Amino acid sequence: MTDITKASRILADAFKQNILIDPLPADASPVDFDTAYEIQQATLALTDAKQTGWKLSVATRVAQAGLGIEGPLVGPLLDGRIIENGATITTNDVHFPNIEAEIAVVMASTPDSNATIDTVLDHIKSVHLAIEIADRRYRDRQGPVATLADLNSTGYLVLGPEIINWRDMAFLNVPVETRSDDKILAQNSDPAAWPDPFGGLAYLVGFLAKRGTHLKAGDVITTGACATPTLISHGRIDAIFNGVGTVHATIKA
Repeated sequence: MTDITKASRILADAFKQNILIDPLPADASPVDFDTAYEIQQATLALTDAKQTGWKLSVATRVAQAGLGIEGPLVGPLLDGRIIENGATITTNDVHFPNIEAEIAVVMASTPDSNATIDTVLDHIKSVHLAIEIADRRYRDRQGPVATLADLNSTGYLVLGPEIINWRDMAFLNVPVETRSDDKILAQNSDPAAWPDPFGGLAYLVGFLAKRGTHLKAGDVITTGACATPTLISHGRIDAIFNGVGTVHATIKA
């Protein structure tokens, strides 16, 4: 049996001290996603960080099928780590910045626990272009179960321009490109490689309901990478959504 307390203490200490750690010891390593979620929640409680939203990863059907799961993996977004378009953080703030072009949603109200893709739309305040700067506390990259335990690699979220007239869905599945200092990091022009932002949001509502919680007004949800996540060291980062807009930030060395 996994020692949840031991695992969460190790991960919470790494988060609070902003240090890197080795893989969790065998007796504290999660053996499945359910155990990883238990560790994640215990870790979050020990950090004393205030949660201000949620992040979805493994957000495409193909990626989920590869892991044998029925929906995205879920983690927290944290207060003070949702930053505005054009903001600057430093290399002291992140260990392994992983750049992901995403669509983020800000909630206006709480959806019913059985919300569908159609009904969840009425609870949205705004939809935004975004960049997730995912990060990890492990010194070496880990598998998806251990990653989920580590707050699902939560780092920073750049909340970019609001998408006007988002209900027409014209922004979905456009070609997307990420750049660092004008060097192309990733490109995606395949609609099948996009996550389903609103399907992911509806999944999150049900996921939370099973755990006795819910979305609320003001929550920010980022819905998964629209192009391949790419590690960088530092520099200006841009996510360009063709015909829709651009979001950017800087990681200063």
